[in-house]
Amino acid sequence: MFVVMGASGQVGGAAVEALKQRGKTVRAVSRDPARLAGLGVEAVRADAGDATTLATALRGAEAAFVMLVPPQQATDVLAEARVLANSIAAAVRAAGVPHVVALSSVGAHLSEGNGVVRALYDFEGALAGAAPSIVFLRPGDFLENWAVMLPVAQQAAVLPSVKVPLDVRSDAVSALDVGRTAAELLFDPRPGTRVVNLAGPAEYSALDAAEILSRLLGKAVTAVPSSREEMLAGFVAAGLGASYAGKLADLYEAINAGRLVFPAGSGEMRRGTITLDAVLRRLLGAA
Repeated sequence: MFVVMGASGQVGGAAVEALKQRGKTVRAVSRDPARLAGLGVEAVRADAGDATTLATALRGAEAAFVMLVPPQQATDVLAEARVLANSIAAAVRAAGVPHVVALSSVGAHLSEGNGVVRALYDFEGALAGAAPSIVFLRPGDFLENWAVMLPVAQQAAVLPSVKVPLDVRSDAVSALDVGRTAAELLFDPRPGTRVVNLAGPAEYSALDAAEILSRLLGKAVTAVPSSREEMLAGFVAAGLGASYAGKLADLYEAINAGRLVFPAGSGEMRRGTITLDAVLRRLLGAA
């Protein structure tokens, strides 16, 4: 039996589907099991901040996919995320999970200068030694993060970009590729701890995204840079608390400065197959 946290999200949902396709028994974990209706798997309620209930959900697992979602409304997002990280690690230890795949991120090897990804540096530290076999899956930025800008592109033919300069390409990957890769890694326990880096099939810039949207929408879409102030205002308007918004802006400044890269020798390197074109087509179709 395999346990998947975050099964109602894109990454966790893709992991569940990949496991089901291989005929495996899956226990999906969510704070709101009603959101898992229709998945066709066992759904249980557990919260990352409650080590006791989470350990119960994890108990008996052959392998588990765990993730830390920094609280968006936290007064101090890194401090509160650290509490959740320790809770998840305690649950893994208490449940005796033999093999764990943990969702991390590019830049999680850095103890500073990586914005909200610092929470995943702490998550990796908390999980160290929690299971006999641990994989830290570090994907690049998600291609699906363009979704929040699509209404502006559709209505005003403008694509605001937090990634600058607009012509600089960087690694990004689809959340669906991340979930599928996590499922593959659940079948590959090895003693000790390892890192698997995951990029997309190609690097992309904001100009690339604008060009693809121009073709898909049938009108010229122009990419424009967003300042830090505009970034913060947009994040808050999207419902993020001030602490989270600030750390997210710090993250994109780190990306723009070239600090969030896959360092040579840091682990195994893999690439997904889903292109930015495919992701934007899917997002526009769902809008």
